[in-house]
Amino acid sequence: MSKRRPEFRRSAAKTAEPEPLHVDQIESGRALAFVVLQQYDATGRFVADLLAEFDSEHNLSRQQRSQAIDVAAGTIRRRRTIDVLLHSQVKRPRAEVEPDLWRILQTGVQQLCFGRTPDHAAVDATVELTRSLGRDRWSGFVNGVLRNITRLLGDDNSMEPAKNNVPIVDGVYRHLNADVFSCPLTSPVEHLGEAFSMPRAIARRWHQRLTRSDMLAAGFHSLNPPKTGMRVNVLRASVSGVTEALTAAEVISEPGVYDESLRLESAGRIDRLPGYEEGHWSIQDESAMAASRMLNPQPGEMILDLCAAPGGKTTHLAELSGDQATIYACDVNEGRLKRIDSNIARLQLSSVLSRLVERDGTGLPQLEFDAALVDVPCSNTGVLGRRSEARWRFNETDLKELTQMQGRLLMTAFDLLRPGGRLVYSTCSIEPEETSDLIRSVVESVPSMVLLKEQLSLPGQPSDGAYTALIHRVTKPTEGLVREPML
Repeated sequence: MSKRRPEFRRSAAKTAEPEPLHVDQIESGRALAFVVLQQYDATGRFVADLLAEFDSEHNLSRQQRSQAIDVAAGTIRRRRTIDVLLHSQVKRPRAEVEPDLWRILQTGVQQLCFGRTPDHAAVDATVELTRSLGRDRWSGFVNGVLRNITRLLGDDNSMEPAKNNVPIVDGVYRHLNADVFSCPLTSPVEHLGEAFSMPRAIARRWHQRLTRSDMLAAGFHSLNPPKTGMRVNVLRASVSGVTEALTAAEVISEPGVYDESLRLESAGRIDRLPGYEEGHWSIQDESAMAASRMLNPQPGEMILDLCAAPGGKTTHLAELSGDQATIYACDVNEGRLKRIDSNIARLQLSSVLSRLVERDGTGLPQLEFDAALVDVPCSNTGVLGRRSEARWRFNETDLKELTQMQGRLLMTAFDLLRPGGRLVYSTCSIEPEETSDLIRSVVESVPSMVLLKEQLSLPGQPSDGAYTALIHRVTKPTEGLVREPML
């Protein structure tokens, strides 16, 4: 492999940066991805929200929009790995590289290493991006760095982690022509962080408590957006009918683990798929479906959904109960509550009542509920592939604050249960502090709370990571109650 590393060319006079790119100047998916990354770095807003906002202001094709999603979300998801690869080819310290230039290089590496664009096209298109952004003076440098990256990439694949193997998908690594990562044997935490693009805090946690195979499966699952999960609204459509409509629209699907679930290979614009407007289905991962199924809502029951937005689990509860329960869908965010109302209307459900509440619990219906679902805000470590920014938001301080809030939410809902009522605690985290440790701590301190069942699903086995616990409220000694072991 060539050892040449491109250098910056210094101009005699300092060149002023061009004006920021305006939305009406966006003419390609790569340009949209670049602007989204700029805004993400400047504001910390979610990539999906930024893409949706810009999507309403430009006229890119479906293919260009898909490219923007792949490049923007993929770059953020793989950033640490991309930076390791770039540092192996760029001599100059990161602090001396203009942020926009590094951002352009990151998008180029994402396409070369993890995208679907041929190498030469990825290089040429990224160089052209510098020109379309008014950064012509960077084009030679970008060209040199990316061509060196192509020389770094080998032609062979491997099934084992190594200093010169970069994870691609489903347990497959691509061989590199040089060692760029820490050794997986002597520095396993650093290797996991570098190769699988993890912050050190998550890499350290997973290495400490997961088996090697579980850790690598979770790592791979975090790198690529999982298949889109679909939940058929069996009150309005049949699984076979939805499947036939998807096939006619050239969307490949396969049965999921539940009777009402499907998995889609590639969905595109969700709101343009057949059956969306008619309320025939919702998008939901199977790990999320598990919580409503564990609660097992029944017709005639009074049910509390404490953290309901955006309403996926709420509407599933309604469908499972035949739309014959009374479900109070509560949330503290008025904008997100409107999404619940929108989903209720689209799915043609009549059993859900949305309610805005305050963070201190003011506004909660003062009723005795037969059942409650508490799907708490969390660190999202079970859904890192689905939420590209989540890994970079994780820190130990926030985790402590989250667990305190989760405990309060759990007790708030539990206090509204009637004697004999049941509660499901649900989270898409796999961290013990937010899952089994929290539940055991609360159960041990509340005599009337009995843990009947809990289930932990690790990422990649086969879907997202999640934790659910079924709790029973008793007023007498707990003889006769059957506790199931955690799976």
